[in-house]
Amino acid sequence: MMYMNFKDFSNYQNCENTYWGYIEHYDALTNIYMKNQDTPMEQVTISILASFLDSDIKWGLFFGISSRPMMPIAVKMLFSKKILKEDDALARQLKVSKEDIRLLKLYNMISVT
Repeated sequence: MMYMNFKDFSNYQNCENTYWGYIEHYDALTNIYMKNQDTPMEQVTISILASFLDSDIKWGLFFGISSRPMMPIAVKMLFSKKILKEDDALARQLKVSKEDIRLLKLYNMISVT
């Protein structure tokens, strides 16, 4: 279950969107497939590389069809074992960077590392 866009961790159920799905785990990759509980046509996939490495944070790519607005989307995601401090440094990491754009131009695809 994924709770998206909530204001505080103690009331995470009070959120904008809830998704339910399943995980397929492999040595080098984890895929998470989910469906929005309120708008079932909105299905998303999250792919996380290097899932075999033991680290506190991992980068992933969230992609699928968004219902608001109705269009294909792809978003960088940061997964953490602990609650992260929401500061400017974290916000910078989550935004598409100049390096992300350089790699997009080089490979003609978005890559998250």
